[in-house]
Amino acid sequence: MSDREMSGRGPAEVARALVDAAFSGNYEAAAACCTPDLELRIEGIQTVHGHEGLRHVIEFNGEVSTDVSVTIHHVLAAGDTAALNRTTHLTIGGRVLALEVGAFFEFRDGLVCRWVDYQDMRIVTDALGH
Repeated sequence: MSDREMSGRGPAEVARALVDAAFSGNYEAAAACCTPDLELRIEGIQTVHGHEGLRHVIEFNGEVSTDVSVTIHHVLAAGDTAALNRTTHLTIGGRVLALEVGAFFEFRDGLVCRWVDYQDMRIVTDALGH
């Protein structure tokens, strides 16, 4: 999604577009939703920065999981923030998982500058053998 396409879209639409792009493995579309200094935090697991950090997370997800799909249940937005509730469906090591996630997004100039995911990662770490 180009800057021109992003302009005029509100935080709810940009957050939805970012999640859809990231979990479909479309790095370019995901990066287009974010500021260059993005902070992406998966609470309790890791924090990455910038477009390269985003690329790392997308590539890692592509390496360890298959059959990835996302069901977005609710998106709420006010001002420069958005909250999104989703279920991420994926397969890791032959094990089919459904991960419930609460995600929060902060925006600057219409782009995501901070993305924080909250989820119980026990099922993922168990599937990875940790």
